Formats: sequence, structure tokens, C-alpha cells
Amino acid sequence: MIDRTVLKRYGPTAALVLVALGLTGWKLHQWILNPWTRDGQVRANVIEIAPRVSGPIVELPIRDNQQVAEGDLLFRIDPRTFEVALSRSNAELDDTRVQLTTLAKQVEVERANVVQARSVIQQKQSAVKAAIFQLSEDQANYDRSKSLISSGSITQLDFDESQTTFNVSQSNVNQAREALLEAEKQLLQNEASLQEAIAKLGAAGNKNAQLRAAQSAVRDAELNLEFTEVRAPVDGYVTNLNLRLGRQTVVNQPALALVDKESFWIDAYIRETWIRRVSP
Repeated sequence: MIDRTVLKRYGPTAALVLVALGLTGWKLHQWILNPWTRDGQVRANVIEIAPRVSGPIVELPIRDNQQVAEGDLLFRIDPRTFEVALSRSNAELDDTRVQLTTLAKQVEVERANVVQARSVIQQKQSAVKAAIFQLSEDQANYDRSKSLISSGSITQLDFDESQTTFNVSQSNVNQAREALLEAEKQLLQNEASLQEAIAKLGAAGNKNAQLRAAQSAVRDAELNLEFTEVRAPVDGYVTNLNLRLGRQTVVNQPALALVDKESFWIDAYIRETWIRRVSP
């Protein structure tokens, strides 16, 4: 049996040694089986917030390191200049619509002129045919009169009348043909005016280039007005806030930073021999 005196003298020391050996063994076991490092950093995505338009800040409801939710207002730029621009773009759009309406009416007028010119040509063509037909009859009468005057069957007065009638018919044919040429020239002019009016009007409806340009100008002005309110793109934390009320912001120049709340991760450098034992 162990002497009780020896046990009392060396027991506590032996117990401490055993505990120390156990702790050392446990720590060595942890060291070997559980990878760890002192070279690690907690990181996150930092979003630089830059305004899309320039202007002085008139509202700043946030403070540095404040937590914000997606869509929260970060700051507001003076919107008055952009409201004026939107009003002007809307007025130009209205003016464009009026101009297009006027051009459409002009096209209809030119189209009616072309129809009328074609109708006039038909009338002139009929007049030429009638004049030629009349000339044919008057020439036949004149030819008969020439043969009859030489035989004394008609008087000189009758012959002179047939000759005069024949000359008038010739003149009427020439005038009718000239009138037809003028009508054809007028048709060409009216058709050219119609094409010019159609070109000025452009495509119909929303395909019209002038209308789309005016609508795009309005949309651009609307977007610029919307951009005066700068909002948080994600849930996160405001950082590097140096803005003050009245400060002039510059388009596309970072004004503050936002730490993405959902993007935190850890960068750690683990010994290569431990990499295979690393798991989430």
C-alpha cells in the first residue's frame, strides 16, 4: 500500500502534472486537427455612391456609420433646375405634336391638290380630243369649200367663213394642247410638294422620328429629376460621410460609401498542409 504520508506530500503535485499533461495533449490535438491562423481579416463589399446629376445638397437625412435599408434616401440634390428642364421638354413635346398635326394636314392638302390636278388633266385631255374632232370636221368643210369655190358653187363669203372656222379650230387645238401641258406641269409640281410634305411629316404615330426625339428629351429630363434623390442600392452602413447641406455635388464623383450588409466575408491565410482540413 502507498504510504499516506507520501500520498499527501506528492499527490497534489502529481495531479497538477497530470492535468498539465492532459491540457498539453488536448492543445496539441487541437493544433494538429483544427486549422487556425492569426492572419485573417473581416471584409465586405464597399459601394461608392456617386450622383448622376450635379447640384447643391438640400437634404441630408443620414449620419456617418448609420445603418440604412435598400431604397432609403441618402441625400437630395436641389431639384428646381431639373423641374424647369422637364417643363421645357414637355412644352417642346407639345409643340412637336402641334407641328406634326399641321404637317399631316398639309399632306392631306397636297394630296387633294394632286387629285384635283389629275382631274384637270383628264378635262384637258377631253378638251384636246374635242378640239381635234372639231378641227377634223372644219378641215373637211374647208376642203370641200376649196373645191366648190373653184367651180363657182359657193360664194366667196361662204368660202371665207369655212376658212376662218378652220383656222379657229387649229388655234383651239393648239391652245388645248398647251393647256394640257400646263396641267401636266402642275401635276408634277403638286406631286413634288406632296412628297416634300410627306418627308417633313415622317413616319406615322410613335414611329415618327421627331416625336420620338421629343419624347426621349422628356424622359431624359424625368430621369434627371429622379436622380436628384440619391437612394441606397442595398442594405448597409454609411461610411466616409463628409457631405454637408449646401455642398455642391459633381456628377459621377463619389460622394460617400456604403458597406453592403450582406457581403461580409473573412480572408484568412491558412498553412498549406492544413488546407485540406478547412471547411465552413
